[in-house]
Amino acid sequence: MPHASLYQEQLLIEILNSLQSSSSDTVMRIVAEVFATAGDFRARVSPKYRFDEREQDLKQCLILDGYVVDNKKLVQTDPALSDSPVEDDLIKGLKSCGAPRSEEILSKINDSADAFRRTPPDYNAALTNVRVALETLAGDVAGDVATRPDAQGTYNPAKWGEVLTYLRINGEITIEGEKGLAGVFGFLSPGAHRPVGIPEDQMTRLGRSFALNMCWFLLKNHAVT
Repeated sequence: MPHASLYQEQLLIEILNSLQSSSSDTVMRIVAEVFATAGDFRARVSPKYRFDEREQDLKQCLILDGYVVDNKKLVQTDPALSDSPVEDDLIKGLKSCGAPRSEEILSKINDSADAFRRTPPDYNAALTNVRVALETLAGDVAGDVATRPDAQGTYNPAKWGEVLTYLRINGEITIEGEKGLAGVFGFLSPGAHRPVGIPEDQMTRLGRSFALNMCWFLLKNHAVT
């Protein structure tokens, strides 16, 4: 008698469960094999656009994680960044941190990924949304700092520079942290990330990675201060 997992109504669920319980190396080997034999998979699908759309969506997701498909081969583009993903941990942290606008921040992070995966991709929207997520999180951290009895100074929540200065004078971030946050925010601003010799998708992914890492920095730093 065939195993229950081989039945059509159970097959996709079992495949999903198997992938979720597998190591990242195993999953990436499977993904690499999918692209290596994409022609065979595509031949089995009708109409063909159903396969083409899903393949393109997967490629865009992989770019966000630091991989590209080149001549049917999966290639890691910049190991220094892609070996330390923070997005999943950041999302988990935001869901449990109790920040007043955590849902809005999560929504903007998701909107950023969706814009990147869109056909055609909207790279400006991808960076704008993640910039808003960073700005909103910093604002929530500053708002929490302001409730402390020993909080120093005041700030305008609508002005990024004042928010950063307020966080610094209250010991939430260092001068170096302030410069880093200001630099990333500037990089994400319209026009500032225009690529020179680097493909636009890679430049956008770089900016998005910077922003997510800074969100993670703010979240974890605030949790231990």
